[in-house]
Amino acid sequence: MIARFRSSLSRLGAVLRAVAGAPDYARYLAHMRSAHPRARIMTETEFNRSRLVARYDSVGSRCC
Repeated sequence: MIARFRSSLSRLGAVLRAVAGAPDYARYLAHMRSAHPRARIMTETEFNRSRLVARYDSVGSRCC
């Protein structure tokens, strides 16, 4: 029962991070290793920075 609760809590956390737009470095790593095995993998800091830039530096992302 505790394992089921932890699993549900983990899934809920993943959903909340996705809704909030928080980058998922573990998912990025899995994708890069399976789809692009020879490509350079960004560090977690580089990944987070690239996601922020993509989110806020695009046309139309500002209100003013």
